[in-house]
Amino acid sequence: MGYYTFSILFVLLLFSFQPAAVFAGETELIDGYITVSDETGRLLFQTGLPLTAGDLFIDEQDICYEIIGLDGYNAQARRSPLARAPAVQEPALPAQGTVRTAAPLIAVYHTHTDECYLPSDGTTTRKGQGSIMQVGESLVSRLNELGYQTVHDTTLHDPHDANAYHRSRRTFMKLLRNRPTALFDIHRDSAPASAYQLTIDGKDATKLLLVVGRQNQNRSTTEQFARQLKAAADRKYRGLVRGIFIAHGNYNQDLDPQAMLVEIGSQYNTLQAAEHSAALFADILPALFTPAAAEEAPESPAPSSDPEVPAPAEPSPPAPASPPEAGTPVNRQAPLYDVAKLLLLLLIGLLGYAYISTGSWQEVRRKLYRFRTREFADLFRRRSRRNKRDD
Repeated sequence: MGYYTFSILFVLLLFSFQPAAVFAGETELIDGYITVSDETGRLLFQTGLPLTAGDLFIDEQDICYEIIGLDGYNAQARRSPLARAPAVQEPALPAQGTVRTAAPLIAVYHTHTDECYLPSDGTTTRKGQGSIMQVGESLVSRLNELGYQTVHDTTLHDPHDANAYHRSRRTFMKLLRNRPTALFDIHRDSAPASAYQLTIDGKDATKLLLVVGRQNQNRSTTEQFARQLKAAADRKYRGLVRGIFIAHGNYNQDLDPQAMLVEIGSQYNTLQAAEHSAALFADILPALFTPAAAEEAPESPAPSSDPEVPAPAEPSPPAPASPPEAGTPVNRQAPLYDVAKLLLLLLIGLLGYAYISTGSWQEVRRKLYRFRTREFADLFRRRSRRNKRDD
């Protein structure tokens, strides 16, 4: 009896270290926020994203700050030796007259599918039904109008925990089979409403924060992509992008250099303002990726809930599957892999404890053989006796 009790305790101990370390630094605050000030006490920015020493923040004026210390929900930063972010390289766009055979494909998904906007939804989270997915749909709707192909994947990755990015990684890899030009993981922050409050052309909107993970081999390319996005936004809608946060973490950006985590507003802003900003964000993408439509698209209207869906183009080889229809949500839970992983870890834990307690694999095999022969023999004997009594 003691053997199995200690085995279970060993496995529970094993789970307590797994797999948060793999994605350390990526667990965002569900509520609350961290306030970052400079060495004189001047407020720089506020965010619900986790911070660590060495993280960088590039503000609206392209001044770069480095996090140098944290104390609870307060952090201190100083101007980076870079002072200002390096110059942005303009994206290479097709020459005039170039004929495209297919529109660029933009993929949109959500690691935290439970995120909501408190003023509009009455709650900050709603499991499996977060209004953040409506914000993603507003982005996709406007992209379709501009002439892009889109995939809006609404696979659920609940709960909102340290494993969420591990679960959304499988969604990301599935989207990569369609060879997208760019992928956007759409979130909302938990900072105060004032950190994201914005009005553009007299209409309520929210600011955006671009997030780059510095724990991946694509960091420099992804940083450049973020700067290109911010530069395009500054030209068209000055103030739409509040900055670029280069954070300790991965955010699955190691899988593709043109993957970007985008925080659209805070949980304290309205859903309608966030939807409007998502459409404005779509408006800046033609500066980086030319859509297939030859004529210039109209200025962004209010987000539509019923976008017209263009026909998909064939994916570039060697993609094994054709992309789904543009703008079509893909809604599948992703729990089976987690169950299999837990079962595998349970088996590894039991075998590991058995080895530690016996001292050799030979003794482990002997105990397993003895358990199998004795337990199953007893089981068959009991069943045989019951059958005889029934007769």
